[in-house]
Amino acid sequence: MTLAAALALPEAPTPFPGRDLIVFSAFCVVLTTLVLQGMTLRPLMKWLDLRDDRTVEREIAIARTEGARAALRALEEGAETSQAARILRSEYQVRLHAEAPAGRTAEQGDASFTALQRRAVVAQREALTDLRARHVIGDDAFHVVEEEIDLLELTADARVRPTLEGTGT
Repeated sequence: MTLAAALALPEAPTPFPGRDLIVFSAFCVVLTTLVLQGMTLRPLMKWLDLRDDRTVEREIAIARTEGARAALRALEEGAETSQAARILRSEYQVRLHAEAPAGRTAEQGDASFTALQRRAVVAQREALTDLRARHVIGDDAFHVVEEEIDLLELTADARVRPTLEGTGT
């Protein structure tokens, strides 16, 4: 803004008195504020011993855990005993324990699996929104986990979920 204002001063037909000095001064101010301060920021942060406290990562972990718990509760409320329900329960239990997901053995294309997965996604979304409303997690963590839930919701749609026939295996 400073440099733009200085350059906006009239040059012709009646030149603004001292325009060249004003433009030069504005350029020096911009150079000083951007370059000098930018170059000294890192040493200043080190001198002040400022570090990332990993708040967002902790909030993401909280949101993932609470989302998985909410999904498990939603699956338990249905008291379904189908193979699809068991698979989803085991996946969410694995997420709670931060282990690698187990291989799936049941057919996932059936409607009951899709309905159960959608119910679990709705529960996760509600838990995530509740955590944000109670200020347990911040906006950054909310959006990261919300994106993960969106992806889970997409996998519940048979049109999006890849099939073995479609992959060529």
